Amino acid sequence: MSGRSWFVVLWRCAFLWGLAMPGAWAGPTLAECHGMKNLVFVAHQDDDLLFMNPDIEQTITSGGCVETVYLTAAERGEGEKYMHGRARGVRAAYAVMANSGDNWTESVTEFGGKHQGRSVLESNPRVTLIYMRIRDPWLGKGWGSLTPLSRTESIVGTHARILGPYKDSYTRAELVTTLAAIIAEYQPTLIRHMDDSISVPYTSLCWRCIGHDHPDHIASARLVRDAMKRSPGDYGEVAYVDYPTQERGSNLAAAEIAAKTAAFKRYARDDYQYCPEPAKCNEPLGTAAAWVRRTYYVVRHSESPALTTSALGGYLLFTTGEENSAANVYSGRSQNWESLGGRTADSVAAFNWADGRVGVLTLDATGRLWMKAQDKSTGWRKWRIVTSTRGAHIPRVLYLKDGSPAFLMLGNDGALRYCFPTEQGSSTRAACTSLPALTNMRPGAVAVLSADNHVKVFVNDWAGRIWVTVQEQSGVSAWHDWKQLRPARTADGGLAAVRNARGLVELFWRDARSGNMVRMVQASGPRLRHAWDVPQDLGFTYVGRPAVGLNERGHVVVAALERSGGSLRLFEEHSLTTVGANVKCAPALLVANGQLLLVSRSGEHAQTYWLWKRSEGAWQQPVLLSPPSQSGGTSYPPPTLDVPNVPVVPTASHLSASAATVQP
Repeated sequence: MSGRSWFVVLWRCAFLWGLAMPGAWAGPTLAECHGMKNLVFVAHQDDDLLFMNPDIEQTITSGGCVETVYLTAAERGEGEKYMHGRARGVRAAYAVMANSGDNWTESVTEFGGKHQGRSVLESNPRVTLIYMRIRDPWLGKGWGSLTPLSRTESIVGTHARILGPYKDSYTRAELVTTLAAIIAEYQPTLIRHMDDSISVPYTSLCWRCIGHDHPDHIASARLVRDAMKRSPGDYGEVAYVDYPTQERGSNLAAAEIAAKTAAFKRYARDDYQYCPEPAKCNEPLGTAAAWVRRTYYVVRHSESPALTTSALGGYLLFTTGEENSAANVYSGRSQNWESLGGRTADSVAAFNWADGRVGVLTLDATGRLWMKAQDKSTGWRKWRIVTSTRGAHIPRVLYLKDGSPAFLMLGNDGALRYCFPTEQGSSTRAACTSLPALTNMRPGAVAVLSADNHVKVFVNDWAGRIWVTVQEQSGVSAWHDWKQLRPARTADGGLAAVRNARGLVELFWRDARSGNMVRMVQASGPRLRHAWDVPQDLGFTYVGRPAVGLNERGHVVVAALERSGGSLRLFEEHSLTTVGANVKCAPALLVANGQLLLVSRSGEHAQTYWLWKRSEGAWQQPVLLSPPSQSGGTSYPPPTLDVPNVPVVPTASHLSASAATVQP
């Protein structure tokens, strides 16, 4: 037997011995997960396979870690036999996705003072399943009635019992506590959950009604979002459209459909509701056949668009389509939308190359950064991966002295990177350097080029402190240590920075106590370049991230959303202006051809945007832009990341003190 074979045998023995000891398997490290720790929450066995693939499988095959939590027993009132059959099915499906043998180590865990089952794939411990086993019968005559989970989520004072050997039950508060504990233990880089956005009352939901879903899908997602508030972090979030995907067009590539079908079909052989005769199983059929051809994301109304000028003339507006889950661009010149493709659940970042052409940045659902560049002759080039670093949030763009772009990207490893994108023929690359480490950094870093051509970067941490670092020399990758800006304190960021006409940096943030916007200006004078004037409370509250720039007269203008469904506030030249009403997202701001442009998502059901223009000091009548196309969403090119097949070796940090190895 080779040395490597002996190593693998010893590793597996160590892993199984670790599970046999008192303690729970806490999961591989971030390094062993190749920077991807996905925590997946679904209501039933098969929800992940039908609605969240191919994203889960792509994470696994890229060397990432996946822990999937099933909130219900999914037994439909038919008892433990059917519950165990469905659990066998998803284990077999995950083994197919991992290209692995179907051998699992079973244990019982304890989160929130309740018992759950846990399965770890023996040949690939990066794959873990947790079963909460909340009983799952209809409490009435089926559709239009409640389930134990949806009742517990929506009715105060109720509880849901679990199925199996333990006598646990959950109140709503206990469910949130348990889910928050799972999040805290796993320390994910990304949380995937179901659709919480459907507003139809549980008891009014119906099967195959347009836009309707299962009550347990909605309840599970609402509980998870509450748990995320209890266990905050810099992880990303992806919510999935469930049943209503059947109402949209097929948007997966042939290879993705084939892989998704194979995993679901293997599951269905153990679910007699799908396959009464496993040897003759022809699934997926009916609605399942539609679901395996589609994957769509919940795109929030609060996602801000992006604005930039075009070398071909006019402005370009970019947004993620709420119907097609793709990057879309609206041309102010042609007044038409175009879908750029690429399945993304995040917002879109846009920028200009030094020659005026436009570039677009998006994140896929595994955290990879993609770029599409404008071509003056052919329109748009193909999507290309920019950097191997994976992140949870779309980068922030800034411009250097020569007009070339750079961007800040917070990686899944918690490191903030400063990157220069470059084009080499038909390819796009980015050279990235890491900024100094900062504990508990929050997403939302901003950067600005100072008058001496040094990049300043501002971040805030989870304690509300604001920090700054500066390049040691212009254009180099070395940075000074982080320094805290006193007395600045923020509740949840809302940072923005800009260099004013005098060459001084102005920083804006949300005050920790009042929620008001605060401005602090860099002190003037060469000896005071690291000093700041006294912070100024601007007297108005806002949500999200403000947009900031120089207006058509060269003065600083900052625009922010007062609240969801409220108006926009513009602060400039010591005055405050209110614009619009019933808008849903922080605005995009641009000055082009002597005009100030503002764009924000309207409060309409359709994804429409209000456009405001100001020219020579006067506002024109606002224009309501039509929504992007419902079609045009396509997958990115196939993954090319080559991850070595390195086994996960259990370490002491993988074992915590709470469970014995017994059949769950």
